[in-house]
Amino acid sequence: MGDLPDFDTLLAMHRENPESLEKLRRRLTRKLVRSAPDSTRQRLEGLQFRIDMELQRATNPTARCIRLSDMMHDSFARLNHCLHHPFDEVNARQNRPKADILPMKSRHCGPSKPH
Repeated sequence: MGDLPDFDTLLAMHRENPESLEKLRRRLTRKLVRSAPDSTRQRLEGLQFRIDMELQRATNPTARCIRLSDMMHDSFARLNHCLHHPFDEVNARQNRPKADILPMKSRHCGPSKPH
């Protein structure tokens, strides 16, 4: 990722033109997600959507940092639980309720008429 400026440049962007820093973040994130294998790209796009929504909800830079930190800690806590209790996740997935498939009702109101 040679597109990332050095720290001092990033700091100056943050102080003088935060919108350009945000544009750089979005551009580099899109580039990284596009370069991911097909098998993980959709999941990364979903995660980035969640991150973007959390960033929109934050009212200041400190709140943005806290929201993303909370997301990361929640993810690590779930991973830690799965590592220490692997069968809990397997059982939860197997015990999920199954969906019932219902027949579709006809859309016409009365008996069909010959044409």
